[in-house]
Amino acid sequence: MDTVVFEGYTGISLGDEPLIYDLFLLVIIVLLSCFALVFRACYSLFVQMIRGVVTIKERRNLFDNPTQETFFFDMFMRFQTLLLCAFVFFQVFCRIAALPRQNVRQTLILLAVFFIILFMFYLLKRFLYYIYGRTFTETVKFSLWNTTWHTLFYLWGILLYFPVLWLMFDRERFVGALIVFVFTYILFRILVIYVLIRIFYHKNAGLLYLSLYLCAQEIVPLLFLYKSLTYLHNVIEASILWQ
Repeated sequence: MDTVVFEGYTGISLGDEPLIYDLFLLVIIVLLSCFALVFRACYSLFVQMIRGVVTIKERRNLFDNPTQETFFFDMFMRFQTLLLCAFVFFQVFCRIAALPRQNVRQTLILLAVFFIILFMFYLLKRFLYYIYGRTFTETVKFSLWNTTWHTLFYLWGILLYFPVLWLMFDRERFVGALIVFVFTYILFRILVIYVLIRIFYHKNAGLLYLSLYLCAQEIVPLLFLYKSLTYLHNVIEASILWQ
């Protein structure tokens, strides 16, 4: 008589989702540690940038004559802001599209795609700013605007640690973290518009500048971002690799 050996219950594979969140948390911790080192090494640049936003007066651009310190600082702060924003967009996209996160390779590819889309969005805005500034404003004012905008962009990137860490440690309260992200973005845009008015507003042509700004800098880039995310969603739904 054959004996039946009980091998236990096979169960359902948990996939790689716990590993994915551990990997994300590791990346955020490393990024935060790098930011702490950059802040300590480039503390004087932080002070100069914040003073420039508060006073908003014509001065020498911090990045007109870049040194090794300012170049590294500039590149890291841009990368940090775009990467943290990509994390938030990734989490929102997975929730809305009900996309499973059970494969490390697919998850990293999707996160990289979001980073590339946001980077292209950033380049588009910078290109439009450049055309607008060189066409309708003086070089000195455009340089002042460029420095001040990047300062606000970098400060917004620092604030993004709050919603990103919230999403990492408390996935159940997703809406609360999303509200914090939206609030920081609205605050960033309000400060940008405030600085724009202070630098470029004139009684004769101020309304024209504001109209051009709203059309070229707000509506067109956001439309590009919306179309890119919609196309990405359609590609993922139609691809068997993500099923």
